[in-house]
Amino acid sequence: MQLPNPTMMELLATLYEPCRNFGVCPQARWDPQAGHVPRGFLGATGVLEEVEMVLVFAEPGAPHDGEAYSACQTSDDFIEAVISHAYSAFAYGQDLMHRNTRELIDMAFPGMAFDDQLRKVWLTESRLCSLDEELGSCSDRTCAETHLSAQLELLPRARVITLGGKAAQRSRHAAPGQFKAYAVAPPGANHRPARPSWEAAASWVREIE
Repeated sequence: MQLPNPTMMELLATLYEPCRNFGVCPQARWDPQAGHVPRGFLGATGVLEEVEMVLVFAEPGAPHDGEAYSACQTSDDFIEAVISHAYSAFAYGQDLMHRNTRELIDMAFPGMAFDDQLRKVWLTESRLCSLDEELGSCSDRTCAETHLSAQLELLPRARVITLGGKAAQRSRHAAPGQFKAYAVAPPGANHRPARPSWEAAASWVREIE
């Protein structure tokens, strides 16, 4: 497991200072013991100019059984623990969402090992905080306009793919040139046009010279 580029790490550290928008964003939850901290990011492990694809999910899902961050004390502790959990989930295909995401990444960067792909990919969320329920509205753009915008500024070559309607709607100002694909998690992932949308998104990324 490799951590993100140090410049991205500095930016992510602001999430655990804590984020200045706690108490502002509706339904945002901070409960490290229960796994509820800003999370859902992975990749950008090399030089930032190498990143060619950003995948934007809507928001972190419910914490997995046993997922907890109560031992973390510093921002680096949180980032390392969050990255470690995300890396394992994607590397071993813990949920359908992780498996579908890996397939999309393989479409964009075929024949590469996952660790090498993570130099070219940044996975993130339109809203990084957990919710009590995954029912946040499409209109809560504070996180995207604060944190996603700042992340994208560091990735000048990347093409941004939003996965699902909530991610697309929240990211419309942060990423006006986004490619809108279907979600990689159910129920959106179960719709017939989902896979063709991922194939089209991957093809768009492969056009980068």
